Amino acid sequence: MENKLEMQSKASVRSADTAVIRAIRHEDEMRHGNASHSNKPAVRTSGESRTAQSHNRSAAPAKAPAKTNTKSSAKSSAKSQVVTHEKSRVLPLIVMFFFAALTLVLYLGIGVYKKETDKVNRFVIVECGSPVTEAMFFNDTLSFPDTEECNLDFSGVQIDIPQTIRFTITYLWTDMECVLEIADTTPPTGIGIPQQLFSVDQLPDVNSCVKDIKDRTDVTLKWGNIPDYSKGGEFKAEALLTDGVGNTASVMVPISVTCDSTPPVISGTKNYSGFTGTSITYRDGVTVTDDYDKNPTLSIDTSNVDMNKPGKYKVIYTATDFSGNKSTAEIEVELTKKPKSYVEQEDVDKVAQKILNKITKPEMTQKEKALQIVWWCRYNISYIAKADSTSRNRAAYDALTKRTATCYGYACAVREMLNLCGIENMFIKRYPWRHSIHYWNYIKIDGEWYHCDSTPRKGYNSYFFMYTSAEIQNFHHSGWYGYTFKVKEYPTSATKSVQKTIDYANHKVKK
Repeated sequence: MENKLEMQSKASVRSADTAVIRAIRHEDEMRHGNASHSNKPAVRTSGESRTAQSHNRSAAPAKAPAKTNTKSSAKSSAKSQVVTHEKSRVLPLIVMFFFAALTLVLYLGIGVYKKETDKVNRFVIVECGSPVTEAMFFNDTLSFPDTEECNLDFSGVQIDIPQTIRFTITYLWTDMECVLEIADTTPPTGIGIPQQLFSVDQLPDVNSCVKDIKDRTDVTLKWGNIPDYSKGGEFKAEALLTDGVGNTASVMVPISVTCDSTPPVISGTKNYSGFTGTSITYRDGVTVTDDYDKNPTLSIDTSNVDMNKPGKYKVIYTATDFSGNKSTAEIEVELTKKPKSYVEQEDVDKVAQKILNKITKPEMTQKEKALQIVWWCRYNISYIAKADSTSRNRAAYDALTKRTATCYGYACAVREMLNLCGIENMFIKRYPWRHSIHYWNYIKIDGEWYHCDSTPRKGYNSYFFMYTSAEIQNFHHSGWYGYTFKVKEYPTSATKSVQKTIDYANHKVKK
């Protein structure tokens, strides 16, 4: 019985030892992982186990108390190994959790940073003249306004000048380059000025055709689309306005175009009888009028005339208006041998100029000079019934030197001095007439034609100066009426009377 109990006790010890050994081996494997086969403990066969067990059993009786202590120590060591193993597994988890938390914090922080910095507008464009503020560069309320700074003083920005301003906004300790663009995108404006042209006219300077131009910069103008107005009508021409930064605008200019197809009219041309070796004033008494052109040109072709040879010659007058319309007139010039009584033009000019130097001044107007001439001839030349009238020069010279003349001599003397003063004039001949022909002067002052007569009239102690045709034709004195003429052969006279401006007594023009 005792042997049986003893054998059971030994078997229990061996079983405990085997469990401890297995635990140690398992711990070792966990610690070293899949070690090489050289480092693994040799696996014992069942025979070896049995040999070991037999060996342990043979040795057990002598060391029974010691085996009991070894079992207790092995259990304690196994528990310690298990705790150490548990600790080695917890530490990596703690590290992993720490880094995960740190990553989450960084992720959230970066998101907040990006959201805040995205509130800063890096580029802002405004129209010239518009106010600018720092607030324009933030599209939302800043969560950390105390960290925001700007190095641009917006109060000093010149908003009327197109420009690009670069500056820095610092927010959340980050410098952000920003741009403020002050741009002029508004085109200039203006109003077209209506124009009246003839079909042959060029468009006037575009700068004179547009008014009320408005822009912040200098504006240049040029013609854009120009219609074909050569046939006349109502049109609109395009004026292009460009400001200093390239903005453009179109302004339409109304144009009323007249097509002029009527040629000018030549009046006062007459056949001429003169003397060889003299000169002819072909424009004397000749006028050109036009329905639109106030100053049509007149050319005179005298290439066929030989002033040194008696004979008959053709002279052609050609008048042209600004539309290119032309008209012509032809006269015959008959030259005969110069009479002995003929006076050269230069001799007449000398006598007349000497008188003009006494009665006129350079600063006088043509109206004032003409008045002095008519007045002087009226009161310094005596009327005679008969005088040499073989030529205008002879009649003028005798009137200015002898101080006597017929009505023809008075008119020639006035004409001579008017010519020297550059005043356009011509003769008018009474028509019809009963007892005698009468001559007087027709002068052009300030663009209008007026009648002048310096010949004395019996019982009428005055003279005629700048009468309109209506006034001269209606003049009656003591039953006398003598100012009749072929009206259509002369330029149309002025219609407005200027008699209230003439001081006949003092031969002055009233101011």
